[in-house]
Amino acid sequence: MMLKSKKQLMRMASLAMGSALLLSVFSGCGAPADTAGTGESAEGTSTTAQEGEKIPITFWTTQRHDLEFMEEKVAEFNATNTMNIEVTYEAMTDNYDNNLELAFQSNQAPDIFRPKSEIVPYVKKGMAIPIDEFLTDEDRERYGDTLGIQNVNVYDGQTYSIPTYGNNYRLIYNKDVFRKAGLDPEKPPKTMEELREYARIITENLKDEGIYGFAMNMKNAYSAMYRSVDEVARLSDMFYYDYETGTYDFSEYAKVVQTFADIYADGSFFPGAESLDIDPLRTQFALGNIGMYMSGYWEVAVYDSQFPTDQEWGACVLPTYDGVVDGVNTMNSAGRSYCISSQCEHPEAAWEFIKFITSDEFMSEYQEKGYGLIVVPSVAEKAGTCEVYGSEFFNLVDTDTIQPLAPEMAGLEIEGKSFYDEFGAVIMGQASMDGLVEAMNEKYNTALTAAVESGSMAPITK
Repeated sequence: MMLKSKKQLMRMASLAMGSALLLSVFSGCGAPADTAGTGESAEGTSTTAQEGEKIPITFWTTQRHDLEFMEEKVAEFNATNTMNIEVTYEAMTDNYDNNLELAFQSNQAPDIFRPKSEIVPYVKKGMAIPIDEFLTDEDRERYGDTLGIQNVNVYDGQTYSIPTYGNNYRLIYNKDVFRKAGLDPEKPPKTMEELREYARIITENLKDEGIYGFAMNMKNAYSAMYRSVDEVARLSDMFYYDYETGTYDFSEYAKVVQTFADIYADGSFFPGAESLDIDPLRTQFALGNIGMYMSGYWEVAVYDSQFPTDQEWGACVLPTYDGVVDGVNTMNSAGRSYCISSQCEHPEAAWEFIKFITSDEFMSEYQEKGYGLIVVPSVAEKAGTCEVYGSEFFNLVDTDTIQPLAPEMAGLEIEGKSFYDEFGAVIMGQASMDGLVEAMNEKYNTALTAAVESGSMAPITK
């Protein structure tokens, strides 16, 4: 899809961003259940309803890139299911977890929700129920090794979610911008120093046209860094958590952080990074004003439908710190997909809908349209090739894997600012690296030791 002018694209982006996806925090929610945040479904409920009555199921998701497709499929399910189930679908990105917690507190939670992070925090807060009673032997054989991953889809011996799709990470770059700056678009950077140099060259040659070499959506340090700093560190074997010893060590990770800080100090970041969110970043990239940024496979659908562009863009495996691949990347969301709410009055009906959206046919079409990469081997073998532009840049490689969670992603509670906020401030030139590594090591290891000794968390190792 192409737009005729930058003006059209900016207008479209503005309209899209201005639309309220969530009309009301609690609109479409089912009637209050007898339990709220207990981890158990309400007593005395069933899938059946009085003859002629609809069984309402509300589904909340954080995903917006597949909105049109999902709305069509929900309508299809509502029109064809034989159990008189009617699903209401709501997609939101802003304040999702806060809205979800408010819904649970008000006893008006959705029946099905997509976890924004991993399942552990939701389980510990009593938001989700186990789904083991619904899983058949055939299901378990179908999912194979992608099911039963501790803290990803299983917690404390019970299954709360199932694997469907994953999103791998790549360096996304504008080939047209590369050509303008005198760079070879077929030779993207392979080291972080090369990335810094490319960003400097693009900025020096093109900033008079409003084009800058690199961008990060630093309005939310976590959102910016998990898709960039974390994955460069993983691939470079410089990740902040050591799965062999079960301890935190930020010393190598800090070196990766420093390179991003150097790029910012060079003046190569797109201006206003400290208040830049991901959709405005995408808008500027689609307009041809950003040379490079790092993100996941979902960008394929973003530029196919949300922010169509006439720019020629590409993507490649992330650079490593020194050009040597010593580690692996993680597949975002690969092990978990949908949870049934503890306030769901009709869990059997909710499961019927989950079965529909995790069927071979549904998942195959989802991948073929460029919305996500199937991680279930038996389904992936059957799915056709995605023909959406850009999907070929994200073809799976050996380093794209499902990784165990680091403790802070599995519910480890930390006092004060997170390391994302602390290191994010370093990237933006707002804080010094001096003493920060030692402080973060002490802070996170102390919290982890206390959690393990108290029994609130099991050691996380490979």
